[in-house]
Amino acid sequence: MGGEQLPGAGSESGGFVALPAGGDRTPDVRGNGRAPVSAGPSSSPAAPIHQPGGFPTDSSRPNRQGCWDRLGPATRGRLREMAGGVIDWWARLEEDDDERPTAFVFGPDGLCKASPTTRDGRPVYLVERLRLDAGAMRRRTFTTGTTTSTVRSRVASRLLGGTPTEPAPSGASETSDASANPLDLSDHARGVLGNFPAEVQDFLQRPFLGDDRRVVADYYYEESVEMASQRLFAVFCLSADRNVTLATGTRTLPRGRSLRNARWEIECYHSVVRTPSRPR
Repeated sequence: MGGEQLPGAGSESGGFVALPAGGDRTPDVRGNGRAPVSAGPSSSPAAPIHQPGGFPTDSSRPNRQGCWDRLGPATRGRLREMAGGVIDWWARLEEDDDERPTAFVFGPDGLCKASPTTRDGRPVYLVERLRLDAGAMRRRTFTTGTTTSTVRSRVASRLLGGTPTEPAPSGASETSDASANPLDLSDHARGVLGNFPAEVQDFLQRPFLGDDRRVVADYYYEESVEMASQRLFAVFCLSADRNVTLATGTRTLPRGRSLRNARWEIECYHSVVRTPSRPR
């Protein structure tokens, strides 16, 4: 993820945040008091709709809360501060590190990432940020799976140029040639994205069609099993030079039913990356 290297406190010059012991609580989601602003539909062409690849999980790895708890309070606080509040967050252990997690916070002012590294032989965190324009943020709600939610889905779909009865928004492609992957996402990222409803896939990808390049995908999901249902939490984020989009939501599936009976409740966000001011 491109962006600034942020110090633990003070100026905006490059620097590192040390790794103290854990002890902080879960971030206060949407605690910034500023509601994202909705906007009209984009005029860009509809995005390709990808096939679902499932949500493979590894129960031996800690979930996002367990990973968040491993961060030190300075790192957690810095992420919240630089994001300008918390709209959503996720944290995970990378395959090459079983001890120190990588964490993300998405807020009105930035998409922030804390990555473990070392400095002078000490374990520290490098905190990076993509600056976002809080005033330009758009939000959409997608809910599917019931009669009432279908109406809401139809409204959102109409805004994006599609219809809820179609397998994909108008103009979308499910072909396997290069045009079906204009963002050059990995196979696994496309599979995870393909699990989301077609309207959500279109919302996430549409701002990057055209001349926005070097798109980075990041995502997290975890599943819990309850007495009467399986509940899946998922977040999917795309970022590039000019845009950031994010979908966060839950899928509830009654026990013993097929995925066609699942209910999605998803919040989607689109924000514009702020370009640095040129020195005079």
